[in-house]
Amino acid sequence: MSAVDDKKAKRIYLILAIVLIIVAATYLVDYFAIKIFVLLLVAAAFYIYHIVQTKRTRKALAEQTELYQLKINLIKSSLDPHFLFNAINSVSYSMNKNEVGTAQENLSALTKLMRTALTDIDGFGHELSEEISFIKSYLALEKFRFNEKFNYTVKVMPYVNDMAKVPAFLIFCFVENALKKGVLSKADGGNVVVNIDEDPTDKTIIARVSDDGLYRNLADKANQTHNTNVANALIDKLNAQNEQKISVNYSANGNTNGEPQGCVVELKIPAGFSCAVKAL
Repeated sequence: MSAVDDKKAKRIYLILAIVLIIVAATYLVDYFAIKIFVLLLVAAAFYIYHIVQTKRTRKALAEQTELYQLKINLIKSSLDPHFLFNAINSVSYSMNKNEVGTAQENLSALTKLMRTALTDIDGFGHELSEEISFIKSYLALEKFRFNEKFNYTVKVMPYVNDMAKVPAFLIFCFVENALKKGVLSKADGGNVVVNIDEDPTDKTIIARVSDDGLYRNLADKANQTHNTNVANALIDKLNAQNEQKISVNYSANGNTNGEPQGCVVELKIPAGFSCAVKAL
């Protein structure tokens, strides 16, 4: 091979070597870049997942905190110091009058009421039988206090499943509203009627609270007690985590000369409605 051919061959080999180096470098650089890109993508995905989960946890925690605050407000309202003071005074009055039987009845009602409230302080639901017992105890104490100012009836249909779970103190709140805002606000008083029924087809609990007191547009929060407003907020929160919803319908109890009289509140609580707090 001549010197010229040798130089040409060396140039060719050099060019081939450079091309091979460039190709290899390009391949290695691209492979490294892909690995870096994949690693960055995975890291970004984990970071985004962490951010989303943190936000979800914070939101769930905030909802739980709000639910517990609503429950505390509900219990505080149910065991209003003014009401408790009057109930204790009723027991004391009966004892001073040597009305032992009446004093025992009032003390028993107060004990049941407080036991139910304190026992259920950690939960949002209890059995229907407990709700009914709470309502009866409350009305018995208020009846003694106001005497002839009002009468009440609590009727539970015999086929109703009284072990069904219902939101604690929910029905009671509307009973309290019927008494305080409806009957006791009327000069000549009136009647409070509580009917507990059950839909035979889907086992929905139907609670109907009616009064013949003053008519109130109960869709307006101004006509509800603080207790009832808290109960409505609790319904909204619990409905948000259940497919089946609690429904509340308001209507007049009748009319006189074209004017609405009294109020009716109908609560429908689906069977299997969950009163549990959503897990984080």
